[in-house]
Amino acid sequence: MSEPLQFLLSIEIRNDNHDNGIDIESLIKRASIAIADKAKYKFRVFGEAKIIAIFQVNDDSVVNTVTSDIMKMGPYTVTCTPLCEFDSWENPSGLRNMYNVQITQRILSGEHVVWFEVAYNHGISHEDFDRLWSMNVRKMVNAGRQGLSQTEVFKVLAEKRVYVFSCKLPSETWEAHIQNFKLDKIYKNAKLVTKL
Repeated sequence: MSEPLQFLLSIEIRNDNHDNGIDIESLIKRASIAIADKAKYKFRVFGEAKIIAIFQVNDDSVVNTVTSDIMKMGPYTVTCTPLCEFDSWENPSGLRNMYNVQITQRILSGEHVVWFEVAYNHGISHEDFDRLWSMNVRKMVNAGRQGLSQTEVFKVLAEKRVYVFSCKLPSETWEAHIQNFKLDKIYKNAKLVTKL
């Protein structure tokens, strides 16, 4: 069986006419209904007229149909970013789980989730980035795989960039939770999202 296709779908409500009477909540609801249960995860970005969804499908027509249905409904901008398993970048030979790491079923169970990006920032050298990327992103991925944290990491296809989704413990603050990843110099665009 072939590897499932993964995509991050970003659905943003446009307000081209700067209409103050636009009903954001009903547009969010309509887009959420169009996605239904076809996505692995579906989130509303706090304070924004935006939904993001992670799809893991065997047939790309699922994502194409959802995109088409949403764009027919109204003023939405839909962006589709292809993702891949972190393993496929770290291990280009295609051999999976070569270190026999016990991989648990990953799931984000919290209602609220932090979403951030880890990517090259021109404020540091390539060498520093590679060192931080290598040490910290791998640790984060392995902790999630082993069930030590509720963290999902999705790598953007053909880029040195990952999207991280993580639930904090009830005793943690969001700031402390993000600091646990020790990604100070290479993470950006932290957003809080809630499950739809």
